[in-house]
Amino acid sequence: MILGKIRFSLLCVAAFWIIWPLFTMFNEGMRVDLGPMMSGRGSSYVGRFFQAQGGIRYNPLTFIRAFTFENFPRAVFNSTVIAAISIGLALAVGILGAYALARHKFKGGGTLTLSVLMLRTITPLAVIVPFFIVYGQIGLFDTYIGMGLVYLIINIPIVTFMMRAFFADIPQSVYEAASASGASEFQILRKVALPLVIPGILATMVFAFVATWNEFLFAQFLSGVQVKPVSRGVWSGFAEAIESFKVLDFDELNANATLALIPALALAFMIKKYVARGFTLGSAR
Repeated sequence: MILGKIRFSLLCVAAFWIIWPLFTMFNEGMRVDLGPMMSGRGSSYVGRFFQAQGGIRYNPLTFIRAFTFENFPRAVFNSTVIAAISIGLALAVGILGAYALARHKFKGGGTLTLSVLMLRTITPLAVIVPFFIVYGQIGLFDTYIGMGLVYLIINIPIVTFMMRAFFADIPQSVYEAASASGASEFQILRKVALPLVIPGILATMVFAFVATWNEFLFAQFLSGVQVKPVSRGVWSGFAEAIESFKVLDFDELNANATLALIPALALAFMIKKYVARGFTLGSAR
């Protein structure tokens, strides 16, 4: 009984720890100043606080202003297109590599695996300047293709390592039976292995999508006004024009962050059962 109460208390603390920043972000976006409530005077003289502030009144103007096509919806469209290009290319390359690493033992396999892992550990600060120079020379700056390609640095390691675990969890007897029936390696991959790891593919796509959606440094330096993704729009303002200079508005910043959180949460809830199944499928590796 006591242990259950302790567990419940810890869960409440953890929930508060997660929810409070989101609650604060939403309220600040609604132009509700929570600062006085956290101060000594605000908590001591609650009646006086409400009277002096005119009450806590939610103002959705910042959210409404963001919901024009050239603002938040356009940034969502840009991020979705960029993520689709990058994840599609990463799946095409990563699935083949993951299948080879899981299915076969070959010389240099360990070195190849380590190389892919090292690619994931590269900080964007180490490569952002070369990318910026090259993109400016070959015309990939502020383009969907350019942004999709640079995010392969993040997504290929994610796809390769997650899918490697899922392919390795398929019983070896399944591969042997398909091979004994005369199927080629490509047929085994396409007709046997891939249908069995669909939950794993969905889970991998969600992780790659979230990584692409949240990335900021590449978005800041390699995108302009035309293909500005959500992560950059949150900080610089969704309604930024190419000739504009704006002072940072924290109400706008919090409203933008709240809006940017919604699509990722919606996607996670929509396919949560597939993500959970994907984790179960890859847990034994």
